[in-house]
Formats: sequence, structure tokens, C-alpha cells
Amino acid sequence: MKEYLSDKVSNVQFTHRLKNHPVCLTTKGEVSVEMEKVLNAMPNNQNIKADVVMEINESHEISKKLEKLYKAKDYETLEKYTKILYAQARLIEGLSVENPTEISNLVCEVLTK
Repeated sequence: MKEYLSDKVSNVQFTHRLKNHPVCLTTKGEVSVEMEKVLNAMPNNQNIKADVVMEINESHEISKKLEKLYKAKDYETLEKYTKILYAQARLIEGLSVENPTEISNLVCEVLTK
């Protein structure tokens, strides 16, 4: 999953900290996602990037589905799930989805499979 998001996150990891949501974004280091947004909106934008980690709730049903896809070597579907989950994590953080049309199409494709 990390390789599908290599230009967006520094790591993808499972966590036990989440209770209800399947996924969230956290950061390592001093710059949070919110701070990145604020700093990059200022004049003299320095293109500051937060060290973003996508965390997946290990007790959520989605983690079992991801494991099945990985073990079945269904990397194409795993990539689709990864993109959808990343978009969901961005929405939870109050961020925009980078390509809403692509995500909408992926959701429809996965739901009708």
C-alpha cells in the first residue's frame, strides 16, 4: 500500500488506536497536516510538507479485506482500496480529495464488484 501512496505518505501502518474509523492520517515530526495547510496558504509559500502516515484500524473489517487481497495477490484491487482509503482519510482530516472523479469511479467499481 505504501508504494501506491509513495508521493503522498511516508508510511502506511496498522494501528490499534482507532475505534470506529477504518483509517486516519497522522504525522511524524513537528509539522501537522493542519499546519502544512496554513503555512502553504501564506504569502511566500515555501511548499512545506508534513511527514504524513496513513494508519489503518487493525480491528476494522477493512483490514481483514486488505489482508485477503494481499494474500490473494490481487494488487490491482488492493491499489483501488488504497486510493479510496487515502481519500477517506483526507476527508476525515478536513482536506479535499485530490481527484474526486477518480475516487467516485473507484467507489462505484468496488461496490459493484
